[in-house]
Amino acid sequence: MLAFLKKIHILSEFMQDVFHRNKSLLNTVLLVSLTSIVYIYPFGSYFRFTVAIVLLIVFLLYFEQFSVLSGTIITGLVIVFFRTTTDFFITGQDYKTAILYNLPSLAYYISFALMFHLLAIRRYKERVFILILLLSVTDIISNLVELFCRSELVVTKLALILPSIMAVAIVRAILAFMGYYAMKRYQAFILANDRAKRYVEQTVMVAKLKSELFYLEKSSQDIENVMEKAYWLYKQLNSKVQLSKEDENLPAENALAVAREIHEVKKDYYRVITGIENILRPSSKAHKIKLSEIFFIIEQNTIRYLNVMDKNIDITYEQADDFITDKPYTLVSILDNLIMNAIEACSDDGIIKVIETSSYETLYFCVEDNGAGIDEQEFDLIFNPGYSTKFSPRTGKISTGLGLAHVKNYIELLGGTISVESQPEICTRFLITLPRSAVLTDEKGVEFSIAYSE
Repeated sequence: MLAFLKKIHILSEFMQDVFHRNKSLLNTVLLVSLTSIVYIYPFGSYFRFTVAIVLLIVFLLYFEQFSVLSGTIITGLVIVFFRTTTDFFITGQDYKTAILYNLPSLAYYISFALMFHLLAIRRYKERVFILILLLSVTDIISNLVELFCRSELVVTKLALILPSIMAVAIVRAILAFMGYYAMKRYQAFILANDRAKRYVEQTVMVAKLKSELFYLEKSSQDIENVMEKAYWLYKQLNSKVQLSKEDENLPAENALAVAREIHEVKKDYYRVITGIENILRPSSKAHKIKLSEIFFIIEQNTIRYLNVMDKNIDITYEQADDFITDKPYTLVSILDNLIMNAIEACSDDGIIKVIETSSYETLYFCVEDNGAGIDEQEFDLIFNPGYSTKFSPRTGKISTGLGLAHVKNYIELLGGTISVESQPEICTRFLITLPRSAVLTDEKGVEFSIAYSE
């Protein structure tokens, strides 16, 4: 009994994982299938025109990650099942008859998927007339294929039905293009508003940072004064010359002056830290960003770092999800430290890969490089604070050894784990597991997106 329940639990987790990975595909299929109930019978047979294909074309054009072949054919299968079930329960047809009447509709979607893929229609999204022409031709041929499968495509009828098929195909192609263009304009509008808001926020931030810069400069001058007074105090205390009665209180006065200066520096320091924290503290909305944006931020920072280091290293970023997180700073700190370590470990023409995958309850990150590698005996030591084998060839100074300890601390605070695999000069991988619940925000209200590929 326990073994059976365990199998049920494993199957349940597998189904949940499959659903999570294909949620966007399921949403698309459901939306297109629901619109398939809006149709007309133009020729007095079971052949019908529906607006579902308009919505499907919009998705195929707008979401380039949407699989043309598998996505369209799966949509056709669901529509056939949906229509068959509707005919069975509403019109009272037996299920076999309903299947025979509706199955030829699948020929339309298979033909449409093949034509759309072979003609590479996505390449012509910015060329309106060619796009509408190709969509119309694809629609016309797919309709003729369906009519042929229904044995309704006879020469005597062709002259009568072809004009209607052509007219409907052109109208649907135009409507699909309008839907695609409307979605693009809406996206551009949202992006423009977002950029404008960020520009205002950055302008205000710069103005505030300038005021904090004044106090940093003041603190620098105060530190110079403290250093000077502390040095003269040292000389007085270290001097073997007997001080006169007039000067015997001088060391104490100087010590008090140093304490006052340090107090002034400490006060300005806390004031600057508080000010910068308030400036950089994001709003609740701005605090939640996508993983793709985090990768973009890291990529830009890495490009600047490589330019300074004058290294030619190829860094790629792969992600299976584009979730929204309210822990952007933590993820940036973790990945940034690991990537910087990988850069330092690689010579010119090195290769670094940053990969994100997930299961239903867990996120997985991997930072992989082909650098010098790590000896297996050091696997348990590299995460200890202060332990390091790196040093600067220019200055000869050894690294602080705090980076990986910092990374491990962040990961454990999120309830995750980090491990390392290494074959020196071949491949080194840092593997991170993080609970989804600790990283992702509430997924309700997250914008609709399609994140799977062919």
